[in-house]
Amino acid sequence: MIWVIAGTLDGRTLAVDIQERTDEDVLVTVVSQYGAELAAHKGITVHTGRLDQQAMQNLIAEHDVRLLIDASHPYAAIVTSTAQDAAKAMDIPFVRFERKEVPLPDYDKLHIVTDEAEAANLAGRLAKENNGHVYLTTGSKTMHIFAKSEALRDCEVWTRILPTAEVLTMMEDLKVSPKRIVAVQGPFSYDMNRIMFHDTKASVVVMKNSGLVGGADTKLQAAMDLNIHVIVIDRPRVTIEGPMVSSNEEFFNLWEDTNGLRKKS
Repeated sequence: MIWVIAGTLDGRTLAVDIQERTDEDVLVTVVSQYGAELAAHKGITVHTGRLDQQAMQNLIAEHDVRLLIDASHPYAAIVTSTAQDAAKAMDIPFVRFERKEVPLPDYDKLHIVTDEAEAANLAGRLAKENNGHVYLTTGSKTMHIFAKSEALRDCEVWTRILPTAEVLTMMEDLKVSPKRIVAVQGPFSYDMNRIMFHDTKASVVVMKNSGLVGGADTKLQAAMDLNIHVIVIDRPRVTIEGPMVSSNEEFFNLWEDTNGLRKKS
């Protein structure tokens, strides 16, 4: 069986591609029930829930996994590191599938930071030099950092999140005002981003370089055209010991050349 950690759209697409183009059994793991619904596809086994290294190793043994493909989000560094360690411990190949970054433009209001805490501090300072409005496109997983940031205390902060009960409950627990929540599934077009940034009067947009699939290009362009500050949280760097690919064809070329996939008969 081939296991795909599919925390992204491109990961789910890869899993379907493997299932449809080969005779390999495919296991997909996701964290949430919503993720399981997105990953559901005839012939693919879906496992839902968070996994530590031991749980990953148990899953490898249980399903007789012979290849682990980590297609988790580019910012899920802990998942990637843990998956790589699990594959190494179980002596199976590990492939990192990671979408390419969007090249960052030469823009005088572009700021690159290393993490969410630095982003929150800078966003607060820049916003207070302008109108105090901040628009977060960084999701819910690190929202607690922004919600508890002293630098953002007197700012009007909008956050764009998935419209699920779990995430909305998280926002409520963090005391995020409902009128500052944009609950909608992305990615978003240039026009949609521009409307959202414009209508919230954002003077600062905080984003990740999540690639074309994550809509990083349209966020950047919309913010630049509105002449507002853009804070980009840089991708965490994980040392990958095995091969890395960024497209389905790159994966198929690599794997067929080195190990072989059982093709459809």
